[in-house]
Amino acid sequence: MKNNSFTVAVLGAGNIGSAVIERLLNVDNGVINLNLSKVLVSDLSKDRNLDSGLLTTDFNEILNDEKIDLVIEVLGGVDPGKDYIKALLENGKSVITANKDIIADCGSELIETAQENNVCLYFEAAVAAGIPVLKPLIESLRGEELTRVAGIINGTSNYILTSMEEGSTYEDALQQAQDLGYAEPDPTNDVEGIDAKFKAMILSLLCFGVSPSAEDVFTEGISNITKEDFDWAKRLNKTIKLVAQIDNSNDGFNARVYPVLVDNKHPLAAIRGALNAVLVEGENINQLVFSGPGAGSAPTASAIIGDVLSACHQMVTSQTNWYPLRTPKSGNKEFKDVQSSWFIRLSVKDEPGVLATIAGLFGENNVSIESVIQEGRGDNAELVLVTHEAEEDNLNSSIESISNLSSVSSVTSTIRVYI
Repeated sequence: MKNNSFTVAVLGAGNIGSAVIERLLNVDNGVINLNLSKVLVSDLSKDRNLDSGLLTTDFNEILNDEKIDLVIEVLGGVDPGKDYIKALLENGKSVITANKDIIADCGSELIETAQENNVCLYFEAAVAAGIPVLKPLIESLRGEELTRVAGIINGTSNYILTSMEEGSTYEDALQQAQDLGYAEPDPTNDVEGIDAKFKAMILSLLCFGVSPSAEDVFTEGISNITKEDFDWAKRLNKTIKLVAQIDNSNDGFNARVYPVLVDNKHPLAAIRGALNAVLVEGENINQLVFSGPGAGSAPTASAIIGDVLSACHQMVTSQTNWYPLRTPKSGNKEFKDVQSSWFIRLSVKDEPGVLATIAGLFGENNVSIESVIQEGRGDNAELVLVTHEAEEDNLNSSIESISNLSSVSSVTSTIRVYI
C-alpha cells in the first residue's frame, strides 16, 4: 500500500475471476487506485487476453510478495482455497472471497484469523451475489434483535420453479435452465438445496452467532415437485419456493432448507426467475426484504469490487473489518421439534370412513387438520389436506401411519407451508 494505491492479486480466472479482473483493470472511483499484480491460474497456455507477466501457477509468488496488499479468491470449491485464504491472512494480506463453501465450512475460524492479524476478510458475494445483504445485516442491524432470516438464495432452483408455475414440467424447466447457463450439467447442488444450505450456514453465523454443521441443517430439494403441485398451490392462492429459513427464538435455534407453499401476498412469492431475495425479521424492524440478481458473473464481480474498496478504506486506517458475532438466544433446536404446517396429497379409495380414519391417525399424533378437499371417485380419489402447526416428528409419524392404510394408494406429495 502506498498512499491510496493498493496492489491486488486474484486467485482464479474462470467466469467470475475474469469478470473481476476486467472490473479491476477499469475501476475508477476517484479515490483509490487498484493495481493488479498477479493472477493465479492452473494453465499458463490458455488464452486469457491478459499480459503473460500477470499469470502464475505458483501460489507462493503471491503469498510471499510483500507488495501485494489484498487477494481476491474465486477458485471455487473448498480445496485448495481454504488453505490459501488462511495462509494469506496469517501473512498479513486482506482477502475477499465469493466462496460460500469455504465460509460455510470454516467462516468463524477465518474471521478470527483475520482479526488476530489485523487484516480484512470480506465475503459479501458468497450469499446473494450482487445483492448487498451482509453489510446491512452486520452493520446497520447490529443493534437489532433478529428473530428470523429467510430467503430464496439459489437462482437456478427459483428459475425452475417459476417455469413450472408457468406450466413447464420439472424436466423441461431444468433443461431450460441448463440451456441458459443457470444450471450446471450436474445440477445436484442447486436442485437438491445444497447450495442454499451453505449460504444458510453463513447467514446463521453472521445473524445469530451460530455456525451449524452441514448435518444440522435439514435440506430438501425441488426434484420431487410436480406441475400438479403447482396446480393445487394456485387453487390455494399460493406458489412454491425453495426457501432457506433460520429461526432464532427463546425455545431454540434452527436452520433448514426446503420447498414451501408461500401465500401469493407474501414478498417472497413475487421473486421470480433467477432472482434472489433475503427477508429479515426483528423485534423493532418488523420485516425487511433485500432482492435482486443473486447469481451471474457480473453481479458477483460487482459485490467483490465493493468488498475490495471497503477493505482498502479499512486498510488506510490500519483496521480490520468488524464482525460482531452475536450470542444465540438459546441452544440448537432439532429439526424434529420444529413446528411446521404441511400440505399433503393422498390417493385414496372413495369409501365410507376413509377420511375419519385418516383424521383419527393425525389426532393420535397430536396433529390437527386445517382444511380438506376431496376430488374424484372410485379407487383413485384425491384427498388434499393442510394441517395446523405441529412438530415435524408428529407429522412424519402421521404420514407413516397413513401410508400403511389399505384405503390409501399413495402419499402423492408432502410440502411444507411457509408460516
